[in-house]
This record gives sequence, structure tokens and C-alpha cells, in this order.
Amino acid sequence: MEDGKIRIRTICCSMFTFYIWLNGIADSMQPVRSTGPNVLFLVLDDLRPALGCYGNKEVHTPNIDNLARQSFKFNNAFVQQALCGPSRNSFLTSRRPDTIRVYDSHSYWRKTSGNFVTLPQHFKNNGYISVSAGKVFHPGSSSGGDDDYPYSWTLPPYHPSTIKYKMEKVCPGPNGTKGMNLICPVDVSTQPEGTLPDIQTANYVKSFINNITETLHRPLFLAVGFHKPHI
Repeated sequence: MEDGKIRIRTICCSMFTFYIWLNGIADSMQPVRSTGPNVLFLVLDDLRPALGCYGNKEVHTPNIDNLARQSFKFNNAFVQQALCGPSRNSFLTSRRPDTIRVYDSHSYWRKTSGNFVTLPQHFKNNGYISVSAGKVFHPGSSSGGDDDYPYSWTLPPYHPSTIKYKMEKVCPGPNGTKGMNLICPVDVSTQPEGTLPDIQTANYVKSFINNITETLHRPLFLAVGFHKPHI
């Protein structure tokens, strides 16, 4: 801890996920003291390697590039499945898609395939406080209707209130019609509740981290899922 700030050590894992080591955890859960590093796990939807850190000269991605410079970057990583739910289920259970046999975004692997231990559950089983914010598992029936809580998470997962507007037509189109926000830049001030899901998730995580103190007694696995650039 330096000047009230949290020291950060970073590992970048593939073009889809990033791991950041933090310092801290929550005061309310403390029976075991662990010396393990705290982990921030970031996952994004449909992010291609069209990034500066992968040599792309046309896309301007300074924040991700800066993270990559401090990280381990994989140059030969591939998505397990072309669909959101099966892909997440695969890498979060460390099982091949053909092992868990889930090829849609509705089936729950614990019911259809096996009671596999997930990545956050592994941390939880080894003394970590496991916390989820945003889209980590695919929401809905494919994660049991509760983002695999309480198996994978110590606390109930956080979801932004504005996610219910994800299908709203907010982009001006021809003849006064509107389309979904996949097809235009969005003026946040005109959106329902004056914000967007990823902004809410980022603010929640920043607040969570900034309120961590040295009175904490167990390490943290904090998983953060952003919806964009989901297509």
C-alpha cells in the first residue's frame, strides 16, 4: 500500500482475458490469512486481436496497449467456441467444448455434463473471496440462472441495472427510425438512466477496489466482465 493507493502487478492472458494482481480484500470475511496474490480477471465479449499490441496500425487502443506492455501476451491463442455461452463455459471450467457438451447459450453444464469446478470456484475453495461483476458467465439458464452462485462466488454477482435495456433501439436511423446501439456511437446522456452497463460495472469495480483496506484477511479473486464490443 503506497499513499493510500493499491499497488498493481499485471499479467495479460490472450486477446480476450487479462489478469491483474491487486492488494486487498473485504473485511467481513476473514477467518484465514492467505499469502496468495489477489487477482483481477477481466473478460470481454467478441474482442478481436485488432489491437495496437498485436501490431494493428489502424486501431487506436492505448489503454489495452499499455496493459499489454506490462503483461504476458499470448500470440497463438484461440477461442474455444464461436458462441458466447459455450466459450465461457469452456474456459471457466477448463474443459473442451466436446467434454462439457454445451453448444448453446441455454444449457447449464452442471446439469447436462458434470459438476465441474470452475476457475473462480477453485480460488474460492482455496481460501479466496470470489467476486463477480458484469458478464463473466453467460447470464441466464446457461449458468443456472444465478451466474453459478454460490458454487463459484462468495458474494452474489453484481449486474448493472441498465442491462435490461440492451435491446432498446436508441440509434437514429433513416426516416426517423431507430436501431440497436450496435450501429452507432451512443450519447450516454440520452440513454435510459443516463449511463451504460459497462460504465456501471467499471464504476462498481473502482468503488470496490478503492474501499479495500489493510484490515482484510483473505485474498481476492475479482472477475469483471464487459459486454462490449459484443456483436
